[in-house]
Amino acid sequence: MAKAIGDELRANILRVLARDSFGVMELCKIFAVAQPALSHHLKLLKQAGLASSRREGTSVFYQRVGYPSQSLPASLFAALDQTALPTAALNTVDEIYAERAQQSASFFQNNADVLNHQSELICPSAVFIPSIVEAIVAHTKQSQAVKGKATKTRVLEIGPGDCSLLNALAPLFGEVVGVDSSQSMLDVGLAMLEQSPATNIALQKKDFYQLPSSNKYQVIVAAMVLHHMPSPDAFFKQVNRLLAPNGLLVLAELCPHTQEKAKTLCGDLWLGFGPEILQEHATKNGLQLKSQQYLAQRNGFRVQIPSFELVTPQPPLS
Repeated sequence: MAKAIGDELRANILRVLARDSFGVMELCKIFAVAQPALSHHLKLLKQAGLASSRREGTSVFYQRVGYPSQSLPASLFAALDQTALPTAALNTVDEIYAERAQQSASFFQNNADVLNHQSELICPSAVFIPSIVEAIVAHTKQSQAVKGKATKTRVLEIGPGDCSLLNALAPLFGEVVGVDSSQSMLDVGLAMLEQSPATNIALQKKDFYQLPSSNKYQVIVAAMVLHHMPSPDAFFKQVNRLLAPNGLLVLAELCPHTQEKAKTLCGDLWLGFGPEILQEHATKNGLQLKSQQYLAQRNGFRVQIPSFELVTPQPPLS
């Protein structure tokens, strides 16, 4: 294991994989290394138990293996991460994230009018909304019982689409907010809200990653959103910043699948997530699993509804 880390390129690969998962060709671009040579180094890291891989359609993505904090591999990773990546590699990582983000943004800009129909082909929102509401209500009741008093619950939904979920939450909570960086997607939600009797729903054209950490929410919901995010790890980091202490994150997310039509129909960047991948991102960013539901498979897709409670808020910036 130590020998595998001893090579400078392999050490830098592990530093990159600490941030997120990357495809083989993305790693080639980051380190300006030919694919055969890079594949050889990745093979050695897998054999040493330091990296793992998963298939995303025709591409293979790699991530760093998670180990308990007191284990030898975790100690080796901690020592490894004390050295920063070369600036050129960091800049290329940012370029890859920007390319992923642009790919997703372009899809939503050009397909907002048909996206709801296409999403129905995979999983109608009515299938998972009751489970999301149930998880939020249960957490809210438990939190208020612990505190011994009712507290105002602020709910944030990322990418609210046609506002079906916000409409379901509006009668239960005082303030429900939906944010989306795509004006065309917001227009879909605004059109639907014109027919809603709810008066406590606010839609905002904002970038989720630019929301100020001073504005805390008790609940954050992302329904069929994470597989559009350029960096799942960055998503969990921002959730940590925005959640109030003991706040709840609820996801509705696809389990791993092999149907690449989702990329064409719905602009997905990722073909679902294994529950262990979501838990790893959550744990790394101060959230712990609170509940997990799996819905019946429909049209070849299975939806999971995990919820995570914030246990370690990110310290405020000095």
